[in-house]
Amino acid sequence: MRILFYQDPPSLESTMLTWTLGQELILRGHEVYFGKLDFNDADKFKGRFDWVRTGSLNSWPGVRFARQTGAKAHVHLEGLAYYRIGVDSAKKWGYPNELTAEQIAYWKDYYKTWMSAAHEADSCSVNGKNQIEVIENELFGGRKLPNCYRLSCGVDARYALTLPNVQRQDVMVTVSRLEPNKGVMMIAKALALLPQDKLPTWVIVGSGTEKQIDELQSFVLKNRIKTIIRPCFGAEKWMWIKKAKIMLAGWQGIPPSEGLVCETPVLSYNHPDIIEMYHDSIWWARDNDPKDFANALHSILNLSEYVIDEDVKMGKQKLLDGELYACTQEILAHQYEKMFTEDLEPWKMNV
Repeated sequence: MRILFYQDPPSLESTMLTWTLGQELILRGHEVYFGKLDFNDADKFKGRFDWVRTGSLNSWPGVRFARQTGAKAHVHLEGLAYYRIGVDSAKKWGYPNELTAEQIAYWKDYYKTWMSAAHEADSCSVNGKNQIEVIENELFGGRKLPNCYRLSCGVDARYALTLPNVQRQDVMVTVSRLEPNKGVMMIAKALALLPQDKLPTWVIVGSGTEKQIDELQSFVLKNRIKTIIRPCFGAEKWMWIKKAKIMLAGWQGIPPSEGLVCETPVLSYNHPDIIEMYHDSIWWARDNDPKDFANALHSILNLSEYVIDEDVKMGKQKLLDGELYACTQEILAHQYEKMFTEDLEPWKMNV
């Protein structure tokens, strides 16, 4: 099977998830290409690809390119931020003000503009059942997405499982951008409720705008939270996860799976989309409440290493065995393979 990812080639500054997904497909014997090929050259590529996988603002161009070259088209919708389309509160997501009716209308139009390409494609996928229902009901008036699959981004377990064992250090790790909707400030507010002399150093592997970094640093300094902000990726990111006593997650979807494959316990806020991915394989703070997060963290840090190890190993095995909605890139590549060969009934959500 020959698959074109109709997008800019992944770079080292990106998450590299589409690249590692492509590598897994190659290992399964398929040909994989990346690039937004020129429409004027479409005749040169007729019959060259079996599938064109596209998404976001590349959705319509990708579908049209597929049609021009005789390939089938798949649109990955990923998901959307509920507060942007008026389904949820922006303040609940960490923003200081609610969106105006005009802003909500803008975002609805933005999402519909490119997500509508899914109705012209041969199939599409969305990151989760909750997201599928919101997209169908809030953007398209209940109209079903055609041949829609529930697919999760995968963790690069093939690489992570080759990492050397390292000595755990007295650090907690969070892997996230500092955007308000990631909930990093919610983690900081929870840490502020605990005795700082009893807490490990909090290492944030991520980056943000100057304003976001200043806001976070001002808060942690005021509350004497020992914090390191370390923008990094690749091996250095993985080693921080491996060394940490615990991973603290706000509303991040992929990092908890990275914690699990590194056998690092994960405590997360209980956003419904994240619960859908991990179920009982990680620890949860109830009601997205910083006080409950602080209490849960205190309890976990005081558990015996044996109890933590046993629970984390169980969660890791569920992830590797494909028992969770969160998955590995190897499992995700297998899902794409089955989907593109019209043999994906166990994973299909809507027809």
